[in-house]
Amino acid sequence: MEIKNTDILVVGAGPTGLVLSNLLGLYGINCILVEKNTSTGREPRAVSIDDESLRTLQAIGVVDSFLPLISKNYGSHYLSPSGKTFAIVEPSQKQYGFYKRNGFDQPQLEGLLCNNLSNFDSIATYFNANLLQINVKKQFITSSISFKNKTMKINSKYVVACDGGTSTIRKKLGIRLSGLSFNERWLIIDLFESKNQFRHTQVYCDSKRPCITLPGPRGIRRYEFKLRKGECKDDYCGESFLTKLLSEKGYDSQSRIRRKCVYTFNALVAERWSEGNVFLAGDSAHLSPPFAGQGMNSGIRDAHNLSWKLMHAIRFNNRKILNSYEIERKNHVWQMIKISMLMGKILSPKNILYGLIIRLLFLVLSLYSPARKYVTQMRFKPKPYFDKGLIWLTSDKQNNRMIGRLFPQPLVEDLKGNQFLLDELFRNESVIIIFSEKPEHLIKTEILERFNKRGISLIGLTPEWINPVGAKFTIVREVKRLLSSKNYICYLNKVFFIRPDRYIASISDPNSIENLMSIVDEFQNKA
Repeated sequence: MEIKNTDILVVGAGPTGLVLSNLLGLYGINCILVEKNTSTGREPRAVSIDDESLRTLQAIGVVDSFLPLISKNYGSHYLSPSGKTFAIVEPSQKQYGFYKRNGFDQPQLEGLLCNNLSNFDSIATYFNANLLQINVKKQFITSSISFKNKTMKINSKYVVACDGGTSTIRKKLGIRLSGLSFNERWLIIDLFESKNQFRHTQVYCDSKRPCITLPGPRGIRRYEFKLRKGECKDDYCGESFLTKLLSEKGYDSQSRIRRKCVYTFNALVAERWSEGNVFLAGDSAHLSPPFAGQGMNSGIRDAHNLSWKLMHAIRFNNRKILNSYEIERKNHVWQMIKISMLMGKILSPKNILYGLIIRLLFLVLSLYSPARKYVTQMRFKPKPYFDKGLIWLTSDKQNNRMIGRLFPQPLVEDLKGNQFLLDELFRNESVIIIFSEKPEHLIKTEILERFNKRGISLIGLTPEWINPVGAKFTIVREVKRLLSSKNYICYLNKVFFIRPDRYIASISDPNSIENLMSIVDEFQNKA
């Protein structure tokens, strides 16, 4: 029997497992990725990727290859049963460096991420490898894997279950899902060469036949229809029925069908996300209705949150840092599920009267500018935020409003006039950002050297109206006044401690910057 030893075993090569493995590869952590199927996915389960997930792909180093493959910056148009548009959501802001809504082809993303793993000597990948058993011991975990008609044993310090909604690992650990499962059945039809050239999502809010159609790159388009009782028995839908549904919504009755399936959606979250050194991530930890397009994106957030903590646990022997994973992620997942359920209610009103009330409400909101922008700019989407976990609050209430939030990613310019997104200066490690007109005057050489010895980079960030200067650390200028808005300008002359996943761990005044050293020591288990 072949026995392999590694730091981390990742089970499941969907988007969550692939993102996690790539991030671990960047850290040089020894990792084995196993997948029961013979290759990455060939079916487009998810079709929407948001700005936060694109930022994670940027951290991995594949976003420049991925952006040409996607349909960027589409919105949503909500239509009445008569086909009249009553609400438009078209967000234009790029708070985190990318557009908020983008159409993509999941098999392409998975292929790109899988190919990128070849860049890391510390990552080994096994397809057609099925988990048979997992044995959690005190010092390590032994997993039995069926591979090439033989049994392979893998000893690892940690296991991450990215094996989907029917997770074998979750079941073997006896971890239950709690929440809601719905009796509603929906039909998904994915098309090649769609004749529907509308570049935004169309949401048909009709109590008789709710439907949503989403754009994808290169003529790909998805239709989702709510099924009535008795339709598509045994989940089989005849061609004439598919043609009838598509013809009711436009021009696609003759388009080539790529995939069709019937599903019942769930709103479920695992009661706990770990058992010893075994962690759940992605669909193994939570299942969301599709209406907000956040199922896969939530899994990518899990991967980014967990990856650097696993690195710290291994590199600095800091196991306790992993206790913050579920604390930080679970509440946000529930918020995303709730907004998805709300959007489902708008899409699928109980009756004609309920639908009319919804349309009148949107009409009233459109008359008040702040409310209109709240809808059109998608500000209703829950912000990435947590108030408990690996953060250090201060006595300053203003600072505390930002701590635990994702740091914005502005376009910046260096001393030579080169322009790029801020994260390009990060090395997937923690960084200190000094936001000031004169950041070069706010830190002593001695303090700078102490941070550098701990592997912590310092970045000076000046507002739009101040050009950067040469200094002992990198200073760049914010270009498009994102940080000059009222939400951020009040933090001028503040010092931010940014975690590897780009969340703000703490904020200090320049004269207290040395106090951030204790946070660094706690991260690196030196406190």
